[in-house]
Amino acid sequence: MIGILLIYWIWKGFTNLALEYDKSKWGYFGIGILSYYGGTLISGFIIGLLSVFFNGLDSVNDESFTNVGWNILFVLCGGLTCYGVYRLLERKCEKEKVLSKKEGIESIGLTEEN
Repeated sequence: MIGILLIYWIWKGFTNLALEYDKSKWGYFGIGILSYYGGTLISGFIIGLLSVFFNGLDSVNDESFTNVGWNILFVLCGGLTCYGVYRLLERKCEKEKVLSKKEGIESIGLTEEN
């Protein structure tokens, strides 16, 4: 049930961002879902590698990775990754919006700093 709520919040946030800047809402939702699950996958992979590096290959066969604490850590890592991607897209869209307001031939090749 919590997973469904997380997917809803990701959908709502990324869809609102896409609608605010006139982008594809399904494309941004896909980016959001991929960033969340990618963050959980990468964090699990890193924790697994660190466990093998420090405790040896026998630690992977252990049942210690099935407790709730690890799941909460992986969900937090996925959420932080998703939030980071959201902020990155928000800044990118804001820069594009500012650059699109500059009109005329004088603005060709200019960046936000100019």
